[in-house]
Amino acid sequence: MSSSSSRNREALIRQFRAITNATQQDAQRLLKASSYRIEAATDAFFSDATAMANAAKASGASAGVDKKTDKEATDRLSQLFDKYKDADEDKITIEGAMAMCEDLEVSPEDVVFLPLSYYLRSESIGSFGRKEYIEGWKMLGYADTLDKQKAALDKLRDELRRNAPVRPERLALEGKRSGAGLYEKVYEYTYAFARPEGQKSLPLETALAFWDLVLPASPTFEGSEAGGKFTQAQLELWKRFLSEKTGGRAVSKDTWTQFIDFTREIDRDFGNHDFDAAWPSVIDDFVEWAKVNGGASKDGMDTS
Repeated sequence: MSSSSSRNREALIRQFRAITNATQQDAQRLLKASSYRIEAATDAFFSDATAMANAAKASGASAGVDKKTDKEATDRLSQLFDKYKDADEDKITIEGAMAMCEDLEVSPEDVVFLPLSYYLRSESIGSFGRKEYIEGWKMLGYADTLDKQKAALDKLRDELRRNAPVRPERLALEGKRSGAGLYEKVYEYTYAFARPEGQKSLPLETALAFWDLVLPASPTFEGSEAGGKFTQAQLELWKRFLSEKTGGRAVSKDTWTQFIDFTREIDRDFGNHDFDAAWPSVIDDFVEWAKVNGGASKDGMDTS
């Protein structure tokens, strides 16, 4: 093997490990089996329970996290949790979550709060359990101090926008070996996270607020690194349609889930929409309305 070929393979191994956290041995094995094609090897990794388990162990080992260090991190995270938890129960509630955001110097309306809540397994807005809080921050690089947590949030925001692979430890908690990227998982998670307890659907006002928050971070959105085409003007039309033409009807899970696929496929003037496909009727109705009320102009969609 030539020295240049060897260097190329070493570079591919480093790139693959940066994406997956795979061990050196598993990276070499999976890349070789995939003829050193990163995408194919990544798919193989997330279908390989052994490789994912090894990566989870290695993530701790690479940070020097032995049993003693792990216990120290647990103690520090438990102390942070105690700072924010409710006085009457062993749980962080809205007031504590606001204080946590203040210490982390991040707005609760920052989109990064959604993937953070996903990793900390929050079941509803501003609610965190002790075990989930500790395990979640460990998944995010053993972030057991505020400074480490701030750095972890910067990395997490980038991972969300890139739709990077979900960390194996989090997937394992869902009983999965592979799955959608982080943005897709967070978008799906947001529906149940934002839905009021006891309700089957998402109130329209809540859905609109969360679409405003989460969609601009989507790989399907204009200006994303992935080259998305869905525009802010189109989002404004969607919100206007739902507010004016649906009688304030709550948003179903099917509509929430399929709307992100719609943003991936639709063109700027809605001309390529397939009415024969299995879209929710509200999306079909929106396209018909938008063609009349949205229009296309030199500067984009006219939402006046």
